[in-house]
Amino acid sequence: MTNQVRVRLFVIAVAAAVLAGLVAGLARTEDIVAIASSPLAAALTAFITVLAIGWIVAAAIGRTIRSLVDATREVAREREHRVPVPDGAPDDDARQLAEWINFLIDTANKSRDALAHERVLLAAVADGLTQGVIALDGEHRIELLNDAARRMLGVTSSLVGESLLEFVRVPELRRVVESSEPGSAEIQLPSGARGLVRVARKWGAEGRVLLLEDVTAMRRLETVRRDFVANVSHELRTPVAVIRANAETLIAGAKDDPAMASRLIDGLHRNAERLARILADLLDLSRLDAGQYRLELGPVPVKLVTEQSLSAVESQAAARGVTVAVSVPDDLLVRADPKALDQILVNLIDNAVKYTHADGGHVWVHAQDDDANVRIEVRDDGPGIAAKHRERVFERFYRADPSRSREAGGTGLGLSIVKHLVESMGGEVGVEPNQPNGTVFWLRLPRGSASDRMRRAS
Repeated sequence: MTNQVRVRLFVIAVAAAVLAGLVAGLARTEDIVAIASSPLAAALTAFITVLAIGWIVAAAIGRTIRSLVDATREVAREREHRVPVPDGAPDDDARQLAEWINFLIDTANKSRDALAHERVLLAAVADGLTQGVIALDGEHRIELLNDAARRMLGVTSSLVGESLLEFVRVPELRRVVESSEPGSAEIQLPSGARGLVRVARKWGAEGRVLLLEDVTAMRRLETVRRDFVANVSHELRTPVAVIRANAETLIAGAKDDPAMASRLIDGLHRNAERLARILADLLDLSRLDAGQYRLELGPVPVKLVTEQSLSAVESQAAARGVTVAVSVPDDLLVRADPKALDQILVNLIDNAVKYTHADGGHVWVHAQDDDANVRIEVRDDGPGIAAKHRERVFERFYRADPSRSREAGGTGLGLSIVKHLVESMGGEVGVEPNQPNGTVFWLRLPRGSASDRMRRAS
């Protein structure tokens, strides 16, 4: 019962009491007994009694309702709170009201828990995607932003509630977001990466859902592939053209001239060997890419393999007047495949000998412990490699000085093979300038242990 009802009943009761007092005051003393026994007095008495009983009942109901209101208020503040069920019969209205409120509380809590679980699951799925996911409302404000999208946009905050088009001012993005039809566009992201944006409408609501995919690596690989195809065609075209021209010249009659025939046959031989080297290197690279290049990893003495590698290039070094010095500890072991390590060192030392200065140039091979790894360096005091070329020297057919590389007889694939072999053995490779001049090619491989070598030998 509300306070307004209580006030009204109180006013009625007071009015009845005042009325009864006036009637009693106006009556003569000798009529008191007659009035008291009259029907009017009985009616007034009954009316006051009913009002009193009504007041008591209203107060009891009011306390029950007030208790339910207070309990419901606590439920709004605390999910686990329950409305106390009043004592009474099962069909009591107050008891049933409390029970139904508790039922609604349980239903609301279950729905809230299910919704929270779905939100957590959706957030986990979105953050686990490699693609960026951005949900926008009808005014292009961000409603959802996963971790991948944050990385692509180069931000650490959530950006929820902010306008995407104000943050990423790219005309192509505005076009596809504001279009009424789903679409896609490739844009330059704030982080500097290239991103492919696909836009779709949200089901049953205004706004858009954007999928971001970082295509920087893909575009770079496409460029490398195009360059590779062009470079392969160019590298093969040169020896094939020489072989064809020399053969046609011999057929046309140059074979009858001993001096001319000798020069043409020598050109045929040199270009045939060059063609064979290119094809062999391409075959090795394809086997490395396909994972078909078998490596038998184990502890390998670095100095022994280095001396074997030097034997393959010492004649060329002597012919060019280049001095090769080795500084490798006798007991230094590296975990590698001996044949692969030999191929790596032969390639690096051969390049250093070819591209350093003739008649007085120097090449140094140095190895040392580097924490849990072994660092092997091949240094030279040649002209060096410009900074703009260092990042690309390990690409296939990339040449810092194309004319000099072909003159030296390189295929343009040796350093690419070196990189593949080192990484296949769990290491890394790089290049840096030598001081005061020249170049340093280095590789880092896991250190081998003598106990592993003894077990392999047994």
